[in-house]
Amino acid sequence: MRTGGVPMDGNEPVFRSLEIIEKRIAEKLTVERIADGVHFSKTHYQRMFRAIVGDSVMEYVTKRKMTLAGRALLETDESILTIALRFGYDSHEGFTRGFRAYMGVSPSAYRKYRLDAIRKSFKERMNMMVSKTTDAIIRDLNETIAETKDVSAYTRRMKKEGDAGNAAFYESFLEFIAGKADALADSLQSSLARVSAIADRPDEITFRFAVIKAIEDVAFETNILALNAGIMITRAGTDEHKIFQPLIDKYYGLARTYNEKARKAAGSFRELAALIFDDMRKAAADKIQAAVDQGRNAAEALAGQPYYAYIRDEMNHIADELAAVPLEDVTFARLDDYAVRLRVVAYAAETDVFRMPPHKEILDGANAFWMRMNEAAEFLQGLSADVFRTAADTADEAVAERVMQKRFADVAFQGKLLLFILRGEIQKMGPTDAILKDEQREALDNVCRRLAEANAAAERAKDKDEFRGVTEALDEATRDLIMAADAMGPHGVVVRFLANEFETFASKAKGMV
Repeated sequence: MRTGGVPMDGNEPVFRSLEIIEKRIAEKLTVERIADGVHFSKTHYQRMFRAIVGDSVMEYVTKRKMTLAGRALLETDESILTIALRFGYDSHEGFTRGFRAYMGVSPSAYRKYRLDAIRKSFKERMNMMVSKTTDAIIRDLNETIAETKDVSAYTRRMKKEGDAGNAAFYESFLEFIAGKADALADSLQSSLARVSAIADRPDEITFRFAVIKAIEDVAFETNILALNAGIMITRAGTDEHKIFQPLIDKYYGLARTYNEKARKAAGSFRELAALIFDDMRKAAADKIQAAVDQGRNAAEALAGQPYYAYIRDEMNHIADELAAVPLEDVTFARLDDYAVRLRVVAYAAETDVFRMPPHKEILDGANAFWMRMNEAAEFLQGLSADVFRTAADTADEAVAERVMQKRFADVAFQGKLLLFILRGEIQKMGPTDAILKDEQREALDNVCRRLAEANAAAERAKDKDEFRGVTEALDEATRDLIMAADAMGPHGVVVRFLANEFETFASKAKGMV
């Protein structure tokens, strides 16, 4: 990867100053002191540093202090104040403010939940755009994981302090949802490692979809957890409902946070992927061109040697074929096929060397061509197909259309889940309990049928005009569901709760058009 076209020369003043920063990181560094160390004026040094690193001098110093302080929090038992003083901070409060701004959480939460350290120094990460983006995503994940763990702890405090009443049932229920919250936070921890991997190896950007999906999955599961908990407290008495509602609100708040983080990460990854993929395409093109050049040079070396014409001709054929393939059509499988063909050619050349040892140098070109082809194939093997997507595939209008249709499909998916839960509640009210009258069941069945039709229409929707009809159908069906629930009296509290969920769901869908 490149950094703004500036050569990575170890003698460059900026890179010498990075070594000074590492050696004196525990001191109260200033721009003047660092600039003096490389014999540059403050103004000129700051300009050079930002051009190469992408941060101001003191921004970089702060990041390094926080990274090393984070490592100390995880690897030692030293007090937070001791660590703060060790890295040049005068107080616990000042260190905590700086740490939270960089890591997304307080030093105590970072240590308590053993969150991910932003570990690498600039010398280990040569592309600052990659590190700045992934650092921001890691901060967001750290913050959200800590928030989830705090909600889990709050849930267990309710249980311990008896805020949920004395019933063993509610104690078990609180432990159940606290355990679920812990599991969701733990599942996100693995995503931190993948984000860090992208910072260390930019080609790992191909894992970005897995990271985004992991965040979206946690958001989805948190919503389901809050929904089921809401149904549970709706069945309870008024007193229990008042006690539980703040807790349920916390879980819904978590789900909103996760959705927001997923959208933010997707945007950051999209911009980062564009930069990285551009670099990868250029690197792939360079490797392919190097193989073509090697093949033509190897064939040229055999000119004037009629006995080796079959080797020369085959290498020319392969080089010409490869040169004619558009980059977006070059795949690992195609290069691997060329490599197999060249391996046969190389064996033939190696065999001919035994007959004519003086020709070893010119015949060795076949083996060199094969090695170059292998290098290009191995490089492409580590890349995903979307690296080579054409400009037409990534045009703004095409992307916008795919995103919109995905959102329509998401609405259908969420609608199906809510409908599944609603049908389950309706079934629980009869025929064994015989709570529902025939006309009430008929009204609810009619609402379910119309909701199912709306979900199917959302799946088929291709544009906003088609989707607008879906939102109107959802609105009408939801109003009828509320009326049916109210007509059921005390028996309809859970159906009324789900009707409110459908109302919120329909409102969000309407906001899309």
